[in-house]
Amino acid sequence: MRALLIVGILFGALVITIAARRSRQRFQESGAAFRCRLRVRGHRSAIWPSLGRRWSRPMWALWDGDVLLVRRGPVLARTIPLRAQLPVEGVHHLLAEAPRRCGSRPLAVVLKVWDGSRIEVAAATDDRLQVVGPYLAAAISDLPRAPVPRRPS
Repeated sequence: MRALLIVGILFGALVITIAARRSRQRFQESGAAFRCRLRVRGHRSAIWPSLGRRWSRPMWALWDGDVLLVRRGPVLARTIPLRAQLPVEGVHHLLAEAPRRCGSRPLAVVLKVWDGSRIEVAAATDDRLQVVGPYLAAAISDLPRAPVPRRPS
């Protein structure tokens, strides 16, 4: 009887793991998804009250127009829509508190959400264009300078 119960529990865990992986893969394939970490800057968000001032665990996000869709939760995945306005502080590379697992020089964008709160999104520098989404000028403003050719003397 115990062996049957253990087999049932293991089978249930396997089904949940497969369903969570398929859900994550569908989200990643639905658009230009990128892995990121988020935190609140300033007062708490009415949309996402549990998001704190510390960096969140790694999550997946993608842009749908001017709405950042954040996939939250490893098993019971929920998508939180964050309707953003123009970036408040733009893009910057050097973070006082660089989040782990975002590359060696993580990129951060501060977005003003419709409820007035500011949410900082950090991701790897390789995902620069996906992170800024519709605000492409924010990604271009922080690029390194192009080399200047020398004039012939």
